[in-house]
Amino acid sequence: MSIFDIAGSRLRIRERFRKRLFSEGRTLRPDSYVSHLPDRYGPAYSKYLASGGSFGKDLIEKYIAGNRYNNSGDLARFFFLSLACDQLLKEGLRGNTAELGVYRGNTGVFVAKLAERTGGQAYLFDTFEGFPAKDLSGIDHNKRFEFADTSLQAVKSFIKSDSAVYVKGYFPESIQGNVPDDATFCLVHIDCDLYAPFKSALEYFYPRLLPGGFMIMHDYSSLHWDGVENAVDEFFRDKNESLIPVPDKSGTVAIRKSRGGHSLR
Repeated sequence: MSIFDIAGSRLRIRERFRKRLFSEGRTLRPDSYVSHLPDRYGPAYSKYLASGGSFGKDLIEKYIAGNRYNNSGDLARFFFLSLACDQLLKEGLRGNTAELGVYRGNTGVFVAKLAERTGGQAYLFDTFEGFPAKDLSGIDHNKRFEFADTSLQAVKSFIKSDSAVYVKGYFPESIQGNVPDDATFCLVHIDCDLYAPFKSALEYFYPRLLPGGFMIMHDYSSLHWDGVENAVDEFFRDKNESLIPVPDKSGTVAIRKSRGGHSLR
């Protein structure tokens, strides 16, 4: 039985409780809500697969593996990533993909799989050793050292993609010698939590993002990672694109590169 079958059973049970609780003016718990599956990954899933879709239920176990408590409760993020990848394939936008802040690879699987479908490379950037100490300064001086419970080899074994290029080291210095100077990207996912690397990522990836490409930025509206919010607000203040908020757990925002915007291509 897949997690979607289990989820369907639980949703039916929770729906009965929800109706009772709502009639009493209460919800299941203060920090949760019940949501339907998007139609293409639910009642229309067979049609989705028949049309060549590949970002649905088969990735769910990868998305939650090793981080089940957090990610199984954050399916809004999963489905947004799935829809973004589907849309790029539908429109025929081809190019490389990238992620800064890979951690254990739960979202890197999307980045790698999209690159497989587009014929590009998936550049996966991380220290694979947690936050660099020098980034825990300024607006992020009160943040603690995190995300060291991973390794490059573990992520390689987890993602298992011939399209993936694993770039270990401090960003942006790690770019040198690992990414071609003329590389462009159709999707970039930034999840590095701190001001300094986030700012560097925006400065590097934005001009290399293809017109129509997705830039997806995690943690922006979480009210926890203030450096992320500051870096994004500063960068997009004078850009053509506006931020689109995504109602996932940690407050993702996204843009699609303006068709009239500057890129290196």
